[in-house]
Amino acid sequence: MKIIFSLYTLLLLILIFSSCTTVYIPNEINAPAFNEPNQFKGGIAIGNSGTNLQLGFSFYKHFAAIGDISYLDRKSSEPRFQRTWSLGLGYFTRISQSDSMFYEVFGGYGNGRTNSAYEDQFLTNGPGYENADYNRFYVTQNISFQQEFIDFIISVRLSYFSFTRYESHEFINPVLPQAIGIEPAFKIRMGGEFLKIKFQLGYNLINSIKGPDFNYDRSFGLIGLECSF
Repeated sequence: MKIIFSLYTLLLLILIFSSCTTVYIPNEINAPAFNEPNQFKGGIAIGNSGTNLQLGFSFYKHFAAIGDISYLDRKSSEPRFQRTWSLGLGYFTRISQSDSMFYEVFGGYGNGRTNSAYEDQFLTNGPGYENADYNRFYVTQNISFQQEFIDFIISVRLSYFSFTRYESHEFINPVLPQAIGIEPAFKIRMGGEFLKIKFQLGYNLINSIKGPDFNYDRSFGLIGLECSF
């Protein structure tokens, strides 16, 4: 219970200290941690990226497919909207025959739309906004340590972003950004064979390679449920 309370408290802090405007809110990293073929993994989680739904299926010995969607629509003095989806294919294998360590890698494509703004407030120079549409190509690597009732999963997601729309109160007709990003994360799954509670905490770092430096959320956290059969 102490672990759950600590993770929940950290998630609240991430939500509280998110930036005013942003064009990218990291969604949950899809880390199914497959250990055999013909496995189905499905989950739902909530966090600073809103509601996240994930699916995955392993097939033909060591291959797997994954997909996910994320949706956020927060209305307040600092409204945020984000919708993302992605699909990927990958490979998984046991790291050592003598223990329950597994490795998997996925590559895929995703698409996102984000709109954010803030009203004229104390210590701000009028209202502001930042909106974007982007394509994302990603590679995700996961290492899992799987036990009977608890799994530990370390993930790293590498992304290339190519924007098709970028609007900001700070720039007039800016060059459409291109950027690369890295997102390390740690995930815990606890529960029975078919249903587990899950937590994921991560950090996000993006470097622009073309166009203006845009705002993005650096930290992310989620809590949810995952089924497996």
